[in-house]
Amino acid sequence: MKISHVLEIVIALALIYFLFSTLVSVAFEWYSYKTQKRGTFLYKTIIDLLNDPVNQSYGATLYAHFSIDKLKRDKNTYPQYIASSMFADAVIDIIGTQSEQIHFQTSFVNDSSKNLEKIVLVENRITDPFNRFKAGVDAMNYSPLKSQLRAFYEKSQDYESLKKKIAEWFDDYMERVSGWYKVKTKRSLFIISLVISLTFNLDSIALVKKINSDEVLRKNLVVAAEKRAFQKDTTALAADSLKTGEIYSAVLNRVEKSSVLKDSIDKMYLKKTDSIVNEIESNAIPIGYHGWKDLKKTHGRGFIFMWIAGILLSAFSLSFGAPFWFQVMVKAINIRQSGVKPS
Repeated sequence: MKISHVLEIVIALALIYFLFSTLVSVAFEWYSYKTQKRGTFLYKTIIDLLNDPVNQSYGATLYAHFSIDKLKRDKNTYPQYIASSMFADAVIDIIGTQSEQIHFQTSFVNDSSKNLEKIVLVENRITDPFNRFKAGVDAMNYSPLKSQLRAFYEKSQDYESLKKKIAEWFDDYMERVSGWYKVKTKRSLFIISLVISLTFNLDSIALVKKINSDEVLRKNLVVAAEKRAFQKDTTALAADSLKTGEIYSAVLNRVEKSSVLKDSIDKMYLKKTDSIVNEIESNAIPIGYHGWKDLKKTHGRGFIFMWIAGILLSAFSLSFGAPFWFQVMVKAINIRQSGVKPS
């Protein structure tokens, strides 16, 4: 078998896995949205990040902050996504609040009267947020978190540079959290991948045989893969991290707050699912159930065990995620287009 032939099979198979992995991602995001799986995990990790037993639970304070609280769908849910810029603004504000001195001033009708006329809230606060943050850090008892926050201030020149450093800190942390989240949700992803593989009869062994023997199908899938690999929206579609919300989490937080648009969230997922299924159908991918005779013709003796193995192989492959298969597809395309260099 020629190398070009093998590359074409790899590209075609990677395209199929990419499309179905994207379908798995959408289904998983939908499931996470319904069960608040992502929001709860994000809440726990931010609580850990801002945990400071010497001072106070800044994570809980952050979630009570006005800007973060307004991201909640209702009082029993957590936001599924927090932008790093919003996180930085909220942290700077709640740390700066510690520098404030607030007291109530009472006023009576006259000096001899005991009749209270009014109560006035008097705030002694620093108006510049940069210096206010410094004063708030100085007011903290010594702790590892205080050292971290003080380092941000000492390396900054103004509010914008301070905000940028805290946002970068949050982004770096979210990169690690994304890895933890993938490990934690690996079982759920595999189950969803298995359900989708069974639903569409995505038999990897049968697919490889069909792609290998059908030249027209193989060439068409390679062409479709080349078009898909260089679409502008593909990279965004392949995004796979907690901080970006994978596909729709950032959008959800803008939509969730409107009671008029709440129903459109489910419609958004259905629309995306329908779009992916239509693309699968347009590429004439050989899937679906055609009866036991066709299955026996494809696999021969022991066809039941071969079919089960093909379905399990598909479920395992889809659980790797769309970004992985997108990269495999692009690399295989680049190798195929570069050709074999002469010695």
